[in-house]
Amino acid sequence: MSDGSDKEEDPPHLARYREYKRRQEAKRQQKSKPTTSPPSSSPTTPPSEQYYSLPEHLINHRLTPLLLKLVIWTFLLLFFAHHEFGSVFFLASIPFIVWQSMEEYKRGPRELSAYSVFNQNLERLDGTFTSEQWEKELRYGPASVMK
Repeated sequence: MSDGSDKEEDPPHLARYREYKRRQEAKRQQKSKPTTSPPSSSPTTPPSEQYYSLPEHLINHRLTPLLLKLVIWTFLLLFFAHHEFGSVFFLASIPFIVWQSMEEYKRGPRELSAYSVFNQNLERLDGTFTSEQWEKELRYGPASVMK
């Protein structure tokens, strides 16, 4: 059981959002107390922190950047289609999309690739069907490859 001491750190944007909410709650509590001093003239929310007033489920959502990219790509496609270069834009964007999708995910140092040629010592994943295994099954029967 975890006692909470090994809790992972929040991403920076989520930590800033929680800090902003904590300050807002402190201001709300301070306003509810009777005070004799005049209120300060500083604005309640600096413009740089207005972004963090979005709901937490939108800030920490993985689909938000993807949807933004899709909307931008669609508008660019429509723009180029209007100027009769839609097919050129579409064909030029395919290699870029493939390249971006490969950049998005990096394997960890001990994580194996599905293709054994990319692993150290050509190590295979468990359950990989190989030509050697197939040859043994054909020559000596399926029981020859059982472990």
